[in-house]
Parts: sequence; C-alpha cells; structure tokens
Amino acid sequence: MKAEILAVGNEVITGHTVNTNASFIASKLQDYGILTSYHTAVGDSKEDIERALETALKRTDAIFIIGGLGPTKDDLTKEVVCEYLRKPLVFYEEIYKDITEYFARTERTTPENNRKQAYFPKDAYILNNDCGTAPGCLMESEGKIVVLLPGPPKELMPMFNNEVYPYLEQKMDGVYYTLDIKCFGIGESHLAEQISDLLGEFEDLVVAPYVGKLEIILRIRAYKKTYQEAYEAVEEMKNKIESRLKSHIVGYNDEEIEEIILKIIKDKHLTLSTAESCTGGLLAGTLVNCSGISSYFKEGVVTYSNEAKMKYLGVKKETLSQYGAVSHETAREMAEGVRKAAQVDIGLSTTGIAGPDGGTMEKPVGLVYIGIALPDETLTYELRLEGDRQEIRNKAVKHILQRLLEKLHN
Repeated sequence: MKAEILAVGNEVITGHTVNTNASFIASKLQDYGILTSYHTAVGDSKEDIERALETALKRTDAIFIIGGLGPTKDDLTKEVVCEYLRKPLVFYEEIYKDITEYFARTERTTPENNRKQAYFPKDAYILNNDCGTAPGCLMESEGKIVVLLPGPPKELMPMFNNEVYPYLEQKMDGVYYTLDIKCFGIGESHLAEQISDLLGEFEDLVVAPYVGKLEIILRIRAYKKTYQEAYEAVEEMKNKIESRLKSHIVGYNDEEIEEIILKIIKDKHLTLSTAESCTGGLLAGTLVNCSGISSYFKEGVVTYSNEAKMKYLGVKKETLSQYGAVSHETAREMAEGVRKAAQVDIGLSTTGIAGPDGGTMEKPVGLVYIGIALPDETLTYELRLEGDRQEIRNKAVKHILQRLLEKLHN
C-alpha cells in the first residue's frame, strides 16, 4: 500500500507552521508496512485542495489529509474533499452533542459556527477527537482510503493512535515490527564497515542506517505473519548488532541514554554528581530529565570561572596556571573534586571552549575535556568537536554520557 500525506493550510506553505504531523504519520505508517511515497502541502484554496486530491488518488492507495477541519470559513478541507468524492454531508446529532459537552466542560457556550464540525458523509467512519472539537473521518472511495485529520498535533496524534491504527491493522495481511538502535561516538562509514554483512534487505527483514541529529540510527524492520515472529526476527538481528557495537549504543527507539544510565545506577545502587564549565548545567539538566533520578543524582555545580573551580571543587591554582582551565588536569580535578564534595560514587566534569570566541591555535573552539571520577580510577578524554556553540555543548554532554555508559557496562 502506497500513501500520500497532504497538509492543508496557509500557515504551512508560508513556513509559519512546521509540518511535524507529516513526519509523525509517515513514521507510524512505516510501522504498519505502508510506504509514504509523497508529502504535499497546499493552501486554504478549494482549487488547490481539489487538484492535490485528484493527483493523490491517481498515484497512491491511501491519502492522509491534515488540517482544515475547524469551524471557520477558511476551514474547507472536509467540504471540498466530500464534494469531490460525491459524498453528501449529513448532520450527526451525537457528534454535535460531544462538541457542546466539550465547551461545557470549560464553562463556555458553543459558538454557532461549530455546528459545521458535526457534518459528515453517511458512510464515513468517524474518528473521535478527545482533545478538541474537530472530529476526523475515514472514507473509502473506489478502493482508495481517504483519512481526514485535524491540524493541531495534540489532537492528531492521539486520534491517529487510537482511531486510525485499529482500522489500518485490519487491512494488513501480516505484521511489521520496527526497532531503532541509536549509536553515538562512531562515524557512519566506520559503523557500516563493522556491520557491513548485516546491512541491507533480507527475507522479510531490512536493516538500514540513518543519520540523526547527533546519533547514527540503525533501523531494523521485520514483516511476518504474527507479531511474535516479527519480534523474534528483529531481536535476533539486534543481538548480532549489539555484539559488535555495544560500546556505541546509546538507546533504543525513543529511549535516551540518560534513561539507560539511570536503570544501571539504580541496579548498582550508585550515586553521581556533576561539575560543569562549558556545558553550563546542560549535563545536569539532561540527567534530571529522568523521573526517579533524584535518588541517585545528588547535586550539580556550574563552575564557569577559575575562582569557582578552586572555591567549590578544590581545583589547584597551580593546575590552572600551568595547564589552563581547558585541560586533562583540570577536568580530572573537577571530577574528583565534585565526587569528594558531594560524597558520591561518580563525579562527572566538563571544561572546554564552546565558542564562537575564546579559541586559540593551541586550544581552538570545540576543544573539550571531560572527566569521570570513579571509586577506583579517574578517566579524562579530549574531544575535538565541531558545530556552533549549542551543538558543541550538546555533543559534549552526549560524549560524557556515552563514556559513562561504556564504563557502567563493564
């Protein structure tokens, strides 16, 4: 089955709204084994919507149309699509009741123009909207599937998951199972070399790399008759990949590296604290994204100046004079200092030059040192990072967490 995603709205084509809905739907459709062949966006124009719909019906099997289901005059999608498909609209009393109840819950009266949101074709499958006033609908026309969805992501996403998915599931002859393995600290070409024999298309299974924002993503997708068969095929390939790339794996699907670290330090009853310079609290902020981290993350300090490094972490004045704030030696004393001061098992430190100013020939922008103080040893690493100021800070945080995860696995 081939699909097209059609976004309707002047705000989309003018760039005022980023179409995150399309990436969400395309990703979900892939899980169901439906290939998204086209992404299209048009303005709030009857002629443009008709023309886009006509094209989509000729070249795809399923069209997912986003936006234009609101109560105002420029919300044309439903009316235009149903007119084109020759499906007359009828008033659904029960839908209008749901809309009025939605307004009543917030102690508001229902505007008269919201009545238009209760009109749908007789043979349409109504998609309930628990997060707004605009229901969606699903229709079939001459063997093609047409799905109308609201524009706001907070309405579209639950509607797609709860209402559209069960319908699509009935259309599939088999089951897809997909797993994303997120890798960091290794280039795409080097990664491909290490698992070259595992990449590509196999019988009912595909392994492909994708470049993410900071990570390389390995996507494993299996298509089998049953979920269990698909799951087992993916797990078998996952185990092969892990045996070669484990030190670089920093998460699966939506899981983040800090969540994996929390699970391990929780199992091992470890505590940690952070001392940051160039990352300015970003490392601590990343760790506290995890619910439950408060029992294991004790404190974080930002020691941006040399005086702060000496005052709060015990970094020696001689160390700063001889080696500078951006050095292996300072990173080591920062990590050991915060570990001692906070009385924790693990101390983490970052110090570097995030730019765009402050670099020299000897110590350029992007030079970062990270430290990991453990009960039996302290490790420091030199990083040469590229990007703007925020990218360098983000990469430094990802690097130190990846190095910590590697040590925790040992």
